[in-house]
Amino acid sequence: MGKNTPSTIDRLPTELKELIGKLRREGRTIDEIRSKLFELDADVSRSALGRHVKSLAEVQIDMRRSRDMALALVGQFGEELDDKVARANLELMQSHVMRVMSSVIENEQGEMVLPVFSPKELMELSRSISSIASAAKTQDDRIEKAVKRATEQARQEAATNAVTAARAQGLSAAGVQAIRHAVLGDA
Repeated sequence: MGKNTPSTIDRLPTELKELIGKLRREGRTIDEIRSKLFELDADVSRSALGRHVKSLAEVQIDMRRSRDMALALVGQFGEELDDKVARANLELMQSHVMRVMSSVIENEQGEMVLPVFSPKELMELSRSISSIASAAKTQDDRIEKAVKRATEQARQEAATNAVTAARAQGLSAAGVQAIRHAVLGDA
């Protein structure tokens, strides 16, 4: 593996890299994008631009696949936000971030190298990781609250049913209260 040298595209200002993505989304060809870059005094080889556009297309395919999987899961589990769907989305995002961090790219010399991230890209990647962790924590908290609610509701129903059955059997008020206390654990 060669040295970790950023490609000519990686060395472009962020605004130009964003322009490349925008023009490609608009359906512009590699030659049209390259002409626009020349107008802006950015000298980029056609092969480097082609490799970059190919990597953009791969990211779009990954994003489309992730979105399609999420939609399929929602279709399978219902429109309501389901714990399994939310968990699947978190796992898809984690997978995508890990793929970006560990991806190998081809540099100008044809060597396979790990990508070089700009400080802004590292900050955005860090924010993505932080967002994933926050979403996972929020999801875990939501599940915990739902379990507590369901548990409390089940305890209340059990106490109500026990009290109703005890009264039907003619237990005294003290006996009914003792059963209620045994189920709920309160005074």
